[in-house]
Amino acid sequence: MSETQYFTLPDKRQIAYGIYGAQSATQTTFYFHGSPSSHHEAFLLSEAGQRHNVRIIAPSRPGSGGSTFREDGTLLDYPDDALALADHLRIKRFGIIAVSAGAPYAFACRQRIPRSRLVGTGIVAGIYPVASLGTAGMKFPSRVMLWVAPWFPGLVAWLIDKQLGTVARDEDEAKMEAMLVADMQHASTPQSEKMAWDNASPNVRRAVVASVREGVKYGGRGPAWEMRLLGSHWGFELDEIQSVEKGDVVMWHGDMDANVPLAMAEKAAARLGTNAELRIVEGQGHGTLTFHKADEIIRTLKTRLD
Repeated sequence: MSETQYFTLPDKRQIAYGIYGAQSATQTTFYFHGSPSSHHEAFLLSEAGQRHNVRIIAPSRPGSGGSTFREDGTLLDYPDDALALADHLRIKRFGIIAVSAGAPYAFACRQRIPRSRLVGTGIVAGIYPVASLGTAGMKFPSRVMLWVAPWFPGLVAWLIDKQLGTVARDEDEAKMEAMLVADMQHASTPQSEKMAWDNASPNVRRAVVASVREGVKYGGRGPAWEMRLLGSHWGFELDEIQSVEKGDVVMWHGDMDANVPLAMAEKAAARLGTNAELRIVEGQGHGTLTFHKADEIIRTLKTRLD
């Protein structure tokens, strides 16, 4: 895994981030992780980045992975953080790959960052605006979190910390892995997802465990505030996002995703318009789509960076 690095923003908040893929490549994409998770998750694309000579910059969002928590933060505040990190690393043009709960932040960046800088966006098993698209078909625990968090983020923070935080802070990493494996045994988890975990290399398993541990070991405030933002109105609508040309936004979604049902991705693609491309992946669920489509995701973003 990449060594964690830190960047201090003008307001003194700290961003923890990792660099993956081809470390010295000039073509760069950001990676926005899921939730609860952290920048270590980007290891899943590191080998593909090396093969295609693409550098991957993965920041942890406020309250996760060592990044400073920001209680007043909104989705539309995040583009400023991303641009500040890009400027710090002297990156002029970049793409964004966003997974699951990272998707709203990627769309916020598309809303605010000029196309001369943000040249392409890949959304993988993304979550879309539940305030307008609803939560029908989602796993019940996810629906409850998104319903409750906008009103009682403190309660959600306590629940996350009680369920995951105490395990994350335990020195025995095997306990977190055991919890993740147990969660995969849910009836809604596709067989392909279970097999992917069973066949994953030790390094991939360690990265997944580390990403979740680092995402919650500092407490549940960061992930809970994120659920609050995701369950509320985002501050913009998908149909307000302007694309320059076809291929600006590419979305990958498994047809067996129980966390974010395919119907939600289809509705989101329709709202984004003809310049958004939805690639439906048969037989795939939510958790392992990034790893399953790693090469294709990196290749697709690379064409936007050329």
